[in-house]
Amino acid sequence: MKTLKISKEIELLLGSFGAIQSAFLTIYLFFGKKHHTTNTLLSVFFFLITIRVIKSLLWVYLDTLPDWFINIGFIAHYATAPTLLLYFLYIIKPKKWHVLNYLHFAPSLVLLPFLFRINGSNFWHLGGYSFLLYHQLTYTTLTFGMLLLFLRKMDKHTFTIKKEKKYWLLILFIGGASIQLAYFSNYILGLSPYLLGPIIYAVYIYIIAFYAFLNQSIFEEKETNSKYQNINITNQEFTHYQNKIIQIMISEKPYLNASFTLDKLSKQIALPTYLTSHIINKGFNTNFSDFINSYRINEVTSKLTSSSYSHIKISQIAYDCGFNTLSSFNTSFKKIKGTTPSQFRKMNNLS
Repeated sequence: MKTLKISKEIELLLGSFGAIQSAFLTIYLFFGKKHHTTNTLLSVFFFLITIRVIKSLLWVYLDTLPDWFINIGFIAHYATAPTLLLYFLYIIKPKKWHVLNYLHFAPSLVLLPFLFRINGSNFWHLGGYSFLLYHQLTYTTLTFGMLLLFLRKMDKHTFTIKKEKKYWLLILFIGGASIQLAYFSNYILGLSPYLLGPIIYAVYIYIIAFYAFLNQSIFEEKETNSKYQNINITNQEFTHYQNKIIQIMISEKPYLNASFTLDKLSKQIALPTYLTSHIINKGFNTNFSDFINSYRINEVTSKLTSSSYSHIKISQIAYDCGFNTLSSFNTSFKKIKGTTPSQFRKMNNLS
């Protein structure tokens, strides 16, 4: 078994600090935050990784370790990647918890009754551990695909999500994937030391904790307006009207009219105003004002990067794209693009 080229004391210290910080985040999320589905899933994820890291450290540094404790570590490992995938799913598409989600934890649930019967010689070294690592790699790949499609969909249709939460998802995925790949690389490929996973986690968990405490809003779930609670609309209908809104935005560009309102959009798609608002809030993860302004900003940037408009003042372009005040335009532009309109134009050499 490969070992890290650092002293055992430092190796153990780093791994222990990571496990302690992970346990702290578990407790903080479970007891210190509202029990939203996402916060609960994240708390469970950190708890499972904590168990896995502790098992790895004790297995290396103790002469003997009970089989049942080793099994707990592996069973916890089986559930880590599915938990992270479900967390991403519920962040991207908030909805009620479904009982079928427990199927993702089938390997852990099946092995749990055999906690005191299985061991390395009769299960883990006979393919059980290999299956575990491939199982985790599959879920990690699915999570990456989900995140990538979501970010591309956001860019294509100018959907908006809080910048802090987007970075949070990226950091969380990179850290989670690194741990899974470290264990995979060690056992399947034989390329990395066994404790590389816990050492990576020790660094990663402090980065996660630091970012999380600077951006507390990432733990908040949007409150559902009471007027939406009794809405009765099928998923098929929801998707139909969501696509219809996108089609209108792209083909008719009604947002270029500064007086375009939620009421006017509702009449175009033949829905009550509250239902249109519900579809925009839930389907596009934003409100009507930000949704429309994102399209306007997209129109503005296409003109700011075109030589045909290089002689036109930015303020005129803003008015032509549907903004009725420069203050709202500048605020929206910086919020979506992260820079000012003039700086954006200079960066594209069209000043």
